[in-house]
Amino acid sequence: MHIEEPATHKPEAPLSVQDSQSFPESKDLSPEDLDLCQCSQAALQMALIASGLGLWDWNLITNKTYYDPQWKGILGYGLDEIAHEHKSFERLVHPQDLPRIRQVLHDYLQGCTPVFEVELRMLTKSGEWKWILACGKVFQWDESGKPVRMAGTHKDISQDKAIATQQYQLLEQLQREIAQHQSTEDQVKEKSQQLETTLEELKYTQRQLLQNQKMANLGQLVADMANEINNPVSFIYGNLHPASQYAEDLIRIIELYQHYYPKPTPVIALHLQCLDLSFVKTDFLKLLWSMRAGSERVKEIVFALRNFSTSDEGQMKKVDLHEGLDSVLRILQHRLKEKPDRDRIEVIREFGELPLVECYPGDLNQVFMNILTNAIDALEERMKYDYSFTPKIFIHTEIVRSHLSLVNSNDIWSNNKQIGKKHKVIIRISDNGQGILPHIQRQMFEPFFTTKPVGKGKGLGLSISREIIVEKHQGKIKCNSKLGQGTELIIEMNTTARHYAAIRKHASF
Repeated sequence: MHIEEPATHKPEAPLSVQDSQSFPESKDLSPEDLDLCQCSQAALQMALIASGLGLWDWNLITNKTYYDPQWKGILGYGLDEIAHEHKSFERLVHPQDLPRIRQVLHDYLQGCTPVFEVELRMLTKSGEWKWILACGKVFQWDESGKPVRMAGTHKDISQDKAIATQQYQLLEQLQREIAQHQSTEDQVKEKSQQLETTLEELKYTQRQLLQNQKMANLGQLVADMANEINNPVSFIYGNLHPASQYAEDLIRIIELYQHYYPKPTPVIALHLQCLDLSFVKTDFLKLLWSMRAGSERVKEIVFALRNFSTSDEGQMKKVDLHEGLDSVLRILQHRLKEKPDRDRIEVIREFGELPLVECYPGDLNQVFMNILTNAIDALEERMKYDYSFTPKIFIHTEIVRSHLSLVNSNDIWSNNKQIGKKHKVIIRISDNGQGILPHIQRQMFEPFFTTKPVGKGKGLGLSISREIIVEKHQGKIKCNSKLGQGTELIIEMNTTARHYAAIRKHASF
């Protein structure tokens, strides 16, 4: 083996090269020294056998190496089967381990490591490979500090290596089982979360179905009640005009009697004095006209209720959205008018020229009702502490081309023949209330989310509104709000209905 120029060490026992090129032989020793040396060798041999170590002594100058019988026995060789040369060692080392051994030896001789120690595989006489732990150290230098002799031991670590390999394999198996168990736990957890999500969706769907059923029953009840009220009110309203005419005729006759018979009989004079005829004539006509105005108001409310509750058996139809908005405003008139503790809420309409829109009119009226009710609640809340506040609700409608949509998205229905023909209806309902905080805006369309006190609201209005606009009409709904300035709800709808299955995928805000 080629040895590079080693690092300089301080020699522990200077020895010339000539002195170190041969091993001591028995013929060079006196009988007493020979006995002592043999005893020492025997003791050393016993210690090596007991510890399972094989001894080697290597002359770095001549490459002569002494291998004791225990060293050879570890590999299963006899005393004369391995020559005392360093090449004998290298021929028995596994080819893959030899470069590493040389590198470790080089590092040690250069002073990079304190001892020479390396694990390697060596070929046994039976043809198997054994793992050997080789340890050594330089114990003799020449006068210039160059290493001359190394000595060390070999130890069979095949069993330890096998145990370590087995432990490593067991550790890997354990890690795989833990990973598999963890994966199984993750899968179970994921399945559990999916089941919880599915359960929540089922509960939500059940609540929605129940709510829809309640709304349908309520709508039918309102429609029936409106019809029941409409008949007597129509009768009263229709007869108030002739009743007023009859009253005017009778009063005219009484006035004629007073003119041509200015002196009535004492009985009639007494009744006229108790009756105060002048007041009765004036107040009776006012009363009739007040009854006529009241009956007109009742007819408007009945018409609004019928228009609001009519769902047309779940069928789409082309309707005037302005009529639906007016119907909702008539129903909410009792909340808009002036009250003892607050001012009237002014509604400013800016209705554009809209075509008839194909939709579910009953559902859209529900959306308008939910949005306007929330706007009134917001204005009433602000009026509680701001007495100089003038509450207002703005309703603006317009029609725009598709490319002016609230959300600029690629419309899968657009083609060259349709460009310039498609339009969208925009409905803006806003108030000048206090406004909504940003984190509330992100949650306001979620089911059962509400900022109102217990009993004031269930948190389903805007959620149902979004479902009606987005899912049933394939439209869009958006909220804009600034604190201190108010809130605006924008609804965007197509003028013509589309088949639900063909437009399952829709844009969102």
